[in-house]
Amino acid sequence: MAVLAPLYYTSVTARAMRNAPPGYSSTQHTMSRLAARGTSSAKLMNAAFAGYGVLVQGLGPVLHHEARGGKRGRALWGLVAIYGLGAVLAAKYPTRSERQVLPGITENSAHNIAGGMTLSSIGLLMALSPRALKERPAWCGWWRWFSYTMFAATCILTLPYYSRTWLRKRGLFQRSIFVTTMTWVMTTALRLRNVS
Repeated sequence: MAVLAPLYYTSVTARAMRNAPPGYSSTQHTMSRLAARGTSSAKLMNAAFAGYGVLVQGLGPVLHHEARGGKRGRALWGLVAIYGLGAVLAAKYPTRSERQVLPGITENSAHNIAGGMTLSSIGLLMALSPRALKERPAWCGWWRWFSYTMFAATCILTLPYYSRTWLRKRGLFQRSIFVTTMTWVMTTALRLRNVS
């Protein structure tokens, strides 16, 4: 199921891009702008976020099993749950909306919090999974270094994404972050299928 998450997200997002609002630039604007309330691409983009968040949940129980349960297994499963929940919340609370969710928190703020949840949880998954699975020989070879490399690449791409000096390239940096994180998800899900 998790192996389908990046494929699903990519295909639905490609359809949403065809309905992008006038003036939308994939280099400059984030994917979230496609999901903004009132845009013609909102339903598709929100379906991409939510569907991805649900499909990726298949990683949790399998990583838990591979880590042989315990604290490490529960931690990995919990991070997958937070990652998926963040994607679903990003769909529920669109960006560029000032509607109140809670006192002092707008939908735009909730969307940003959800985005932070996804980025931090997938980063922790990439960084901690190799250590949690270190006792399993099948996870000690190339995949371990692949996971650390994807973590490092994501961290490096995150810096200009949040930098004010690169605002005109923000969409490009976000898409690059999605490539590294979704490549990790797909590769790990395929590896889990082969090992389990």
